[in-house]
Amino acid sequence: MAMNSKKLSSRANAYLGILTLVVILAVVGLTSEMFFHRRLDLTSGKQFTLSKASLNTIRSLPDLVTVKVVMSKDLPTQFLQIRTHVVDLLREFEAQANGKITLVFEDPGESETKRQSATSLGIQEVQLQEQSSEGLQIKKGFFGLAMTYGDKKEVIPVLQNLESFEYDLVVKLKKLTGSIKTIGILEGGQGAKLSMTLPGPQPKTTSGFDENFPTLKEEAEKLYKLEKLDPLTGPIPETVDLLLVAAPSHITEQEKFRIDQFLMKGKSVMFLAPGVDMSLGMGINGTASHNGYEDLLAHYGLAVKKNVVLEDRNYQFVRFGNSFFPSPYPYWIIVQGDGLNSDSPITSKLGAVSLPWASSVEIDTSRKDSTKVEILAQSTPGSWEEANNFFLLPRDMKEYLPVKQHTQNLVVLKSGKFHSFYENRPAPAGDSTQKPDTAGVLRVSQKESRILVVGNALFATDFYVGYTNAVANLHLVLNSFDQLALDPDLITIRSREIANSPILEAKKTKKPYILLLNMVVAPLLLLGAGVVIGIRRKKKEAMA
Repeated sequence: MAMNSKKLSSRANAYLGILTLVVILAVVGLTSEMFFHRRLDLTSGKQFTLSKASLNTIRSLPDLVTVKVVMSKDLPTQFLQIRTHVVDLLREFEAQANGKITLVFEDPGESETKRQSATSLGIQEVQLQEQSSEGLQIKKGFFGLAMTYGDKKEVIPVLQNLESFEYDLVVKLKKLTGSIKTIGILEGGQGAKLSMTLPGPQPKTTSGFDENFPTLKEEAEKLYKLEKLDPLTGPIPETVDLLLVAAPSHITEQEKFRIDQFLMKGKSVMFLAPGVDMSLGMGINGTASHNGYEDLLAHYGLAVKKNVVLEDRNYQFVRFGNSFFPSPYPYWIIVQGDGLNSDSPITSKLGAVSLPWASSVEIDTSRKDSTKVEILAQSTPGSWEEANNFFLLPRDMKEYLPVKQHTQNLVVLKSGKFHSFYENRPAPAGDSTQKPDTAGVLRVSQKESRILVVGNALFATDFYVGYTNAVANLHLVLNSFDQLALDPDLITIRSREIANSPILEAKKTKKPYILLLNMVVAPLLLLGAGVVIGIRRKKKEAMA
C-alpha cells in the first residue's frame, strides 16, 4: 500500500512538473509577445529578424497604415514557402509597429465581388502552374498586397521575390508616409548631355540621363524623387538632398559655382566623371575629356585621369562584329574580391562590378586636413593604363604590352568639411539676365559633406548592363544613393539572402539516407530515450 502511494506520489509530481513547465513557457511566450515582441530566430542569415532600417521606419510611422494581403488559399506547392515567409515577416512588422500597422488577410475564393475589389486595388490575378500526379495544372489566384495611408496607396501586385521583400516593404512605407528624398540630376545643357551612338545594323544615338540610364532611373524612382536641374540658372533647390552629376561633357562656370555652394551647405555630390569620352558609332574611339569641372575636383583633392585602365586577368569576354566566339577585352575590367571595399556598405555585398573603359581616380595625399578618403573600388596589381594615344580595338592578348602595372583607384568617396573653390577667388558673374552672384558665398562647408567620384559613366547604362548582365553596377549607384541621401542601413536589406534547403536539392545518392534519418532514425531515438527513462524510473521505484 505504501509502495503504491509512493508511485502515485511520484507520478503526480511528474505530471505537476510537466504542467508547471508548460504554464511557465506559456507565460513567457505571452509576455514576450504582448510586451517585448521578441522571438528566437535560428534561421540562416536571420531571415525573420528585422533590420535596423526596417525597425527605424516602422517605429517612426506618423499614423496608421493598413496592409491588405490578398492570398488565394489554394496555392501551388512551390508558393507555400513564400507564403510562410511573407506572413511571418508581415506579422513581425505588425508586432514592432506599436499599433501603427494593421494587417488584413483575405482570400477572394470564388467571390466575384472580392476578386474585383482586389483588382481595383492594383493586385493582379495571376496564372500559377503546379505539377501534380495528374500532370501540369494551371490555376488562377491572387498573391499580392496593398498598403493604404489616408488617401494614399502603394501596391505590390504579385509577391514573388523573397530576397527583396523586406526592402520593398520599407521602400513602400517610406513613399507612402511621405519621407521621400530628392536627387537632383545635372546632365548638362543643350549639346552637353552624355551621348552614345550604339553599334549595330541600325545605329541608334541615345542622349541624356533618361535615354542612357532608363533602368537605373526606374529603380531609383521606387524610393527617390528625381529632379532635372538643367538648365541650372539659380541655386540648387533646398529640397535636393543629393546631386548626381551625370557625366555632362562640359558645364558652365555658373554650374560649377552652384555645385560648390551645394557642397558647402553640407550636402553630397556623386560624380559620374569619365576621363575619356567614348565614340562607338564608327569603330571604338576615345578622346580625353574636358568637362570643365576638373579644377573643381582637383581643389577637393581628387582628379580623374585622362586614361583607360586595363586588366591582365579580370576582364570581360566580348563578341565583336560578326565574330562567333567572344574575345578577351582587357578594357572592360571586372572588379571583385579585394578590389571592392569590404568595410563600406556601398560595396561590401556587391560581389563584382564591371567597368568599361574606366579612368583612374587620383587622390592628393599631400593635403593636411580632416577629410576622410575611402577607396570603394580598385583594380588589381596586374592592371596598367593607356593615355594620350588610345588603341581600343580588340586584338590578341599577346599584342597587349602591360607597362608599369599597379593597383589603380576607380571609385573614391571623400567626406568631411571642405573649403570652397571660391574661398580665395571671386564668384563667377551671372549671365545677361542675372546679377553677379557674389553675396552670401559660403567659403567653408557648414557641416560634413561627401563627394563620391566614379571614373566612368557607361557602366550603369542600359547598353552596358544589358550586354554584360552586370546588374551589380546598378546596385553600386543605388547603394551610393542610399548611403549619401537616405538611410545607409537600407543597403543591408536591398538583397537579403533567403536560405532554402529542401531535400529535393540534395544529391540523389543522399536522398534515401536523409529521408531515413528524418522518418525512421529520429523517431526511434526519441522512442529509445523514452524506454531508457522508463526503465530507470522503474528501477528507482523498485528500490524505494
